[in-house]
Amino acid sequence: MIKMMAGFLFSMALAVLSFAADLSQHPCTGAKIPLTTEKAVVLAIECLYQGRVAKVDIIQLGGNNWFYQLRVLIPGGRIKTLDVNPETGLPLDPTELEALP
Repeated sequence: MIKMMAGFLFSMALAVLSFAADLSQHPCTGAKIPLTTEKAVVLAIECLYQGRVAKVDIIQLGGNNWFYQLRVLIPGGRIKTLDVNPETGLPLDPTELEALP
């Protein structure tokens, strides 16, 4: 189960990296990529979703593989859980990427 999840997340990360391969700046904040701090990632997600990050977790997949899992209070009062690439500040889920403005 863990190997399947790691494989799935790795494939999502590849999709995000290919999307962001030509980005030198975050599309919302303008911050230089790669983002280097947790605060920069939080600001990037708050900008993209026009919300407030309520919780930040670091999810370790083994070795140097990890990502942020953020809980974001979005407009309308709902909580959205996002897995976020720590270098780009973009969601790992390709569906989330496509839905962004």
